Amino acid sequence: MARRIRPSKERRARQRAAAERAARRDSLLVLLSRIQRGIPVTPTEAALLRAHVEVELTDADTARAALGHQEAQHRQQLAAAHDAIREAEQDAADLGEQLRAYRAVEAYRQAAAETVEGRLAALRQQTTEGLLTGAEEALRRATVAEATLGRVRALAHRMRAGSPQGAAAIYADRIEQTLNTIPEPQQ
Repeated sequence: MARRIRPSKERRARQRAAAERAARRDSLLVLLSRIQRGIPVTPTEAALLRAHVEVELTDADTARAALGHQEAQHRQQLAAAHDAIREAEQDAADLGEQLRAYRAVEAYRQAAAETVEGRLAALRQQTTEGLLTGAEEALRRATVAEATLGRVRALAHRMRAGSPQGAAAIYADRIEQTLNTIPEPQQ
């Protein structure tokens, strides 16, 4: 014998409200059709009609206010997402500039190392452990910057193409997560 699960109080309240709304609307339709056909209504029916109309107006006002609040929240989320996109694009531009500078330094270092004098200078530089560590750190940062730049551009593109209702907040979170994640450089 299967045990029957009772609906929650909230669900029962929603069902009760829906049933009351349906009964109220049915009553309104009957009264309005009688009035339209020219049948006079009694004072009790007129009071009932007024009460039903007032409840419907109150429900409509409440729904309109809730929708207005929801719309304002969506506007705020959209504005926050646009701000996140602008910030991510600026970060991407900054990282791109850093990457270009690191590549120029590395190209210069390689060109200098290829010449005899450059080799001697490179050997002198490599004797200092700090300079070697700095070059490796610069290469690692350049790799991280290049990877982050690609991910940020892809996410910004998806955000622009996505739905402005709710999805923008998710993409903004993903952009923030991406910027906070430091990938391991590829060997």
